[in-house]
Amino acid sequence: MLPGERPSGADDQRLAFFLREHSRQISRLATRILLARLGVAGRGIRRRIRQSYEEQLETAARLLDLYGEDAPSIYGEHHRRLAATRLTQGMQLGEAIEEVAIVAQAVMDVWEKEVGDIPPPIARRIVQLFALSAAQISDVYLVFQRAESAAFREAALLQTLVGHINEAILLIERDGTVSYVSPVFEKITGQPGQLFVGETIYGEEGAFARMEVRDRFGNRIAPEEFPARIALEKREPQHADAEFWRRADGTDAVLEVDCAPVFDEAHRLRGVVVTLRDRTTSYHRQRELEAAYRELRKMHARLLGRTRLEAVGGLAQSAAHALNNQLNVIALRLEQLKEFDEAHDVAEGIERAVREITAIVSRLQELASAPERRAPTPTDVNAAIGDAIALTRSELESAHIPVLLDLKELPPAMGDRETLLEFFATILLGATDVFPEGGAIRVSSRAEGSEVVVRVAYEGGVTLSEQDVESLFEPLAGEVAGRTLSLAAGQNAILRWGGQVRVEAREGGGNVFEIRLPRVPDEGIVPRVERIPPAPRPARPAESVLVVDDDPDNAEMLAALIEDAGKRAYTALSGEDGIELARKLRPDAALVDLLLPDRDGWEVARELKALAPWTRVAVVSGLAVGKGERREGVADEVFRKPVDPNDVLRFLGLEA
Repeated sequence: MLPGERPSGADDQRLAFFLREHSRQISRLATRILLARLGVAGRGIRRRIRQSYEEQLETAARLLDLYGEDAPSIYGEHHRRLAATRLTQGMQLGEAIEEVAIVAQAVMDVWEKEVGDIPPPIARRIVQLFALSAAQISDVYLVFQRAESAAFREAALLQTLVGHINEAILLIERDGTVSYVSPVFEKITGQPGQLFVGETIYGEEGAFARMEVRDRFGNRIAPEEFPARIALEKREPQHADAEFWRRADGTDAVLEVDCAPVFDEAHRLRGVVVTLRDRTTSYHRQRELEAAYRELRKMHARLLGRTRLEAVGGLAQSAAHALNNQLNVIALRLEQLKEFDEAHDVAEGIERAVREITAIVSRLQELASAPERRAPTPTDVNAAIGDAIALTRSELESAHIPVLLDLKELPPAMGDRETLLEFFATILLGATDVFPEGGAIRVSSRAEGSEVVVRVAYEGGVTLSEQDVESLFEPLAGEVAGRTLSLAAGQNAILRWGGQVRVEAREGGGNVFEIRLPRVPDEGIVPRVERIPPAPRPARPAESVLVVDDDPDNAEMLAALIEDAGKRAYTALSGEDGIELARKLRPDAALVDLLLPDRDGWEVARELKALAPWTRVAVVSGLAVGKGERREGVADEVFRKPVDPNDVLRFLGLEA
C-alpha cells in the first residue's frame, strides 16, 4: 500500500468496478444529454466530450480503489484543472456545474438500468464525488472572478492593440483547429473571423477551402501546402511573400503570410501563430510601377537608338565640315594656279580629283545623316522634365544625387517632347560626372515674356571652364557614346526652333544650364508653305565684303577671291568680331561660316541684317545644307563648301 492510501471498503470497490465496466455507456448517455441541452450537434465534438467523460470516470474509479472514503476530496481537486479548461473555453459557472450534475445523473441512471436499486452507501459516495467536484469548480470560478477586473483591463488593452495594427492574427492549435481570429481578419479578407474559429486546416472543405487560396502565379494552394500546416508538421517557421485570398465580394486580397510555431517550457508544440499582412495596395502599385518601368525602358531604348544614329551623323557632319574647309582652300588656290599657263593642266587634274573627293564626302554625309526631327509643335515642357526625371531616377539615386523641383505653370512652348526629354535626361545624367563627393540638382521652370525658361543647376561639384562648356556641345570632343553627342543634337534642335541654350558658372560652385524656348503665340500656329525664290541679282556690285570664318585659310582665300575682283575684303575669325567689324565698316555683303566657335552662323547673319537690312548675306557651310536651309529675312543665299568661285562672284555682282 502506498503512503496516503487507505483501504477501500467493499462499497467503494463495487462502485469502482461499476464505473470501469460501464464507463462507455455512462459517457454516451451524459454526452447525449449535454448536447441536447446546449443545442449543439456534430460527430467530432460528441467524440471529444465522450472521451473526456471516460477519462473522468477512470480517474474516479482509480481514486476509489486507492483512497476509499478520501477519494471524493481528491477527485474534487482533479476537477479544479477541468474547471480551468472550461474557463478558457468560455463556459459559464452554471454550465460547468450542470455538466457535473449531468455526469452524476448518468451514473445513477445506468446503475438503476443495469444493476437495479442503488444501495444508500453507494448513492452517498456518488453524491460526495460529484458534489465536491462542483464545489471545487465553483471555487476556481470565484478566484477567476476576483482577478477578472485586472485581467479584463489587460485583455481590453491587448484587444485594442490587436485591433489597431494592420495585421490579422490566427491561433491554430496543434491538432490544426483555429482557436482565435483577430478582428482585423474581417477587414482584410471581408470574411467574419467567427466562421474560422473551430475550423481545421486539415479539412478538404469548409471556410478555408472557400477562400480559394492561390500563389502569386495563380495556382491553387492545396491544404497540405498551407504554410500553417507545414509549420505544424515540420515545427519550423514558414513564410509566403504573396498569397491571393478570395474576398467575399469576389476580389482578391494579396496577403503576406508568416507562421511561427509556439512551444512550451518542455519544448512541446502548443500550436502556430499565423500573421496575415495586407499587401494588396502595395502589390498593385508595384505592378503599375513595373509596367511604367517597362515603358520607360522601351522609351530609353528608342532614344538611345536615335542618339546613336545622330552620333554617327554628328561625327560624319563634323568630319565633313573639316574636310570641306580644306577642300575649299584647295579649290580656291587652284583657281589662282589656273591663271598660269604652265600649271593650267596640272591644276585642272587636281580640280577633277577635288570634285570627286567632294562628291564622296557629300554621299557620306547623306548616308550617315541623322533622321530629321519632326517639325516643332506645342509642347508641355514640364511633362518632358518629369519624364526625364523618371527615366534617370534610378541612376541618380544610386549616385545619391537628389533632384529638387521648382516648376511653375507654363504655357505650351514650341518644340518636340522626345527631343526635350532626351536633352533634359542627358543634362541630368551629366551630374554623375561632376559630383565626386555628392551634390544636388535643382530644376526650375517659368514663363518669361515670349519664352519658356528652364534652368538646371548643378549645386556643388566641379565648375566647368569656358573651354569645357564649349566642348560639351562639340560632337568630336567626346567619344561616340559620350553625352556631348546628345547635348549637341539637342542644342541644334533648340536653335532650329528659335530657342537658346547657355551654360553659366554658378555662384558657390557648379554650373547652370539655361534653356529658352519660344512659347506658342496666342493666335496659335498658322501653317505656311515656304517658297524659296532664287537669290536675285544685286542692283550693283558689292564694293566691300566681310568674310566671317574661324578657319584662317578659308577666310584668306575667300578674301583673296574678292580682292582679285578689285573689291575690298575684310576678315573676322569669330562671330562677335564679325558683328563688331560690320558696325564700323557697314559692308555691302557678308560671307558667314555656319559653324563659328562663339556664335551660331544663323545668329550672326540675323544680327548683320538687323544692323543693315540692305547688306547681302550668304551663309557658307561645310555641312550638308541646301537651299531649303535659307531663312527668309536672315540669309540671301547658302553656299556649300567647297564653293564654286563663280557662284560667289555672281552673288556679289562681280562675275566677269
